[in-house]
Amino acid sequence: MGRGPALTPAGAPAGAPGDGRALPVDRDPRRIKAMFGGIALRYDLMNRLMTGGRDGHWRGVAAREAAPTPGDRVLDACCGTGDLSLALSEECPCCEVVGLDFTEEMLDRAREKAATRRRRGLLAPAFVRGDLLDLPFADGEFAAVTVGWGVRNVPDMPRAFAEMRRVTRPGGRVVCLESTQAPNGAGRRFQRIWMGRVVPLLGCLVTGDATAYAYLPASVEAFPRVGELAAIMAAAGLTRIRYRRFGFGAVAIHVGDVPADVPGTATK
Repeated sequence: MGRGPALTPAGAPAGAPGDGRALPVDRDPRRIKAMFGGIALRYDLMNRLMTGGRDGHWRGVAAREAAPTPGDRVLDACCGTGDLSLALSEECPCCEVVGLDFTEEMLDRAREKAATRRRRGLLAPAFVRGDLLDLPFADGEFAAVTVGWGVRNVPDMPRAFAEMRRVTRPGGRVVCLESTQAPNGAGRRFQRIWMGRVVPLLGCLVTGDATAYAYLPASVEAFPRVGELAAIMAAAGLTRIRYRRFGFGAVAIHVGDVPADVPGTATK
């Protein structure tokens, strides 16, 4: 799984929906919360297995794309067990990082990691419970907002990006790390076999939950293509949207800027 090219400017939506796209998956918040709560203990292990250990590198790239500087306050939305939040702390040790998630079992794991970092004498993220669709923060409160493998699970993606844009200060960035459809060709064929067959089997063996890791490939299939996601971000008021692909094209990092001269617009 390669390092990926430089960020590509996103213009007109590319990769429009093709024939055979899956119907929208069930993103009922209660079901999502229960599902992730049930796999929290083995979630990190499955991430390593699914990505061949490359997920840590991709989180590091996302943290660098957020471009935090000392003294900044940064939000990691849908933080899960906190790995991207911790990558932000590693990227900017003097930043204040806040991780937010609505699944308490995931937050328990994240707080354990933060406690380990504090024992080393390092500044660690603070983790809070909250909903990406109704962020409990003021307009323009953060220098950057990241989300890693989170927006795929929300029932209202445009609102999610509008909320992230709202709490990001003028001149700041929103960074989205997410699984996506690989381009047609060898990468797409590999993705169909790996995600469609191998990952659900691994998930069942490792976590005992066949449903959660059958949901994963279905949710990727229903997720917007890279150009479509860029268009959603633009509609939320983000500008200069660009992206790069990783993992045979099956993972993408999108970056969008909040205009420097326009304050965030509340969505509540």
